[in-house]
Amino acid sequence: MTKKVLSVINITFEILEKNPPTLVIEANGTVNSSGWLNAQLNPFVYVVPPIDGIYEFNFVANKPTGIVLEVITVIHSKPFFWDNFPPDLKGIKVYAETDDVTVKL
Repeated sequence: MTKKVLSVINITFEILEKNPPTLVIEANGTVNSSGWLNAQLNPFVYVVPPIDGIYEFNFVANKPTGIVLEVITVIHSKPFFWDNFPPDLKGIKVYAETDDVTVKL
């Protein structure tokens, strides 16, 4: 089952200079046990773009089944490749279960 990770540690991004440019976003966070898999950033779907230019993502992963070690563990998201990102993009906000982190571009 996919669930939000416990917390966000940081967000990194890079713009790949190609045509069109691609924004690559990654996040590091924590989970409450071993065994979490497939960490990824899921973008919010907007009917109207955010007025402040801050686009939002949920940081999720597949929760383990079976026996796990109950210890806070660092987890890394897969890179999110955003082709044709909006020209009004001013930042990224990533949500976890207990917190969120925003970075400005």
